[in-house]
Amino acid sequence: MSNGSTLRMPIPGAPEQPHRRRRWPWVLLGIVLVLIVLFVVLDRVAVAYAENQAAQQMQSQGFPTKPDVTIKGFPFLTQVANKRLNDVHITASNVKEGPVTLSIVADATDVLLDPGFQSGTISHVTGTGLIGFSDLASAAGVEGADGLKISAAGGNKVKLGLNVFGFDASATAAIERTGPDTFRVRLVSTNGIPAQLLGPLNFSIHIPALPMNLSIQSVQVTSQGVLIHVTGSDIKFSQ
Repeated sequence: MSNGSTLRMPIPGAPEQPHRRRRWPWVLLGIVLVLIVLFVVLDRVAVAYAENQAAQQMQSQGFPTKPDVTIKGFPFLTQVANKRLNDVHITASNVKEGPVTLSIVADATDVLLDPGFQSGTISHVTGTGLIGFSDLASAAGVEGADGLKISAAGGNKVKLGLNVFGFDASATAAIERTGPDTFRVRLVSTNGIPAQLLGPLNFSIHIPALPMNLSIQSVQVTSQGVLIHVTGSDIKFSQ
């Protein structure tokens, strides 16, 4: 040819071109991504099963109703391998305890599992239980006073509104913790009305058996009701 160019024909048995050999990193990356997805799915399935089992365990430990349980932390399977759950969040509504009904929110930390995962120890629990004002008024059982209404009055006090002999009356009471499972409503002001006309507005609320042997540490009045702060430690559990 006049220009001197040469056309090279492919040689049978010659090695593949370099760009074709570079596919293996992408194949490896795809395999790794699939394994990661499978691990995450397996981890979430395992934690959902464990949360259901934990809720059943807690119900057997004193919850009148089955609570909602969330096991925090990822991955869950490594916590199982270490036989230690870092943080378990617990919520339960309409928990009937003695004369009142509670809404409980709690966190169990440092849960140690025994071999076989059928028993263990909850190192520490902190939580709150909310008692609505209407439920507190029902628990008062005040006779001779109609339609007792309770509302927040600032600080750790509540306002007691009621009808006495056809007249609206009000008083102020303090909320005080008196024991590990008891608090009381103590009348501190009657707004000039003779206390004997208001009926027995001094009363105690006894909560006979808090779940998981929790005990009341303090009592706080909020806009929604009376909030009891509870704690517990070294709580044993087993199936």
